[in-house]
Amino acid sequence: MELKAHQVFFRRFTDLYRPFIQKTADILAEEGLTLPQWSTIRLIAEQEEMTPAELASRQYVEKPTVSRTVQQLLELGLIETRQGRDRREKKILLTDEGNQIYEKASRAIEKLEREVSDGISEQEMDAMSGRFAEMRRRL
Repeated sequence: MELKAHQVFFRRFTDLYRPFIQKTADILAEEGLTLPQWSTIRLIAEQEEMTPAELASRQYVEKPTVSRTVQQLLELGLIETRQGRDRREKKILLTDEGNQIYEKASRAIEKLEREVSDGISEQEMDAMSGRFAEMRRRL
């Protein structure tokens, strides 16, 4: 059976995604982190601070899932909370140790990304990134 172009595209995407995520998980395990913890740390680092609701929305997960991850990161001393605009809102930010872990893990993941994308021009990557963002908006 011959696959249609969109079927081949998504199969290739899945063929890339799963092993990439596994290699990323292996890198993070060396830092004592899980993928959900990394996702949370990365988002906070990129935004400087976030609320649990913002984290849940950006990660497409439920608030209880974020709460568990936030609790784990609090216990590890990688994040701290601060009072938001009102009593009910709490902002989450990285501690100094959280920033150090973020920097170290980022460098290791960037190395993997460079190895995987070697030979693909910046222009091609920009075009693909734009297409992926467009496709995500459709979900």
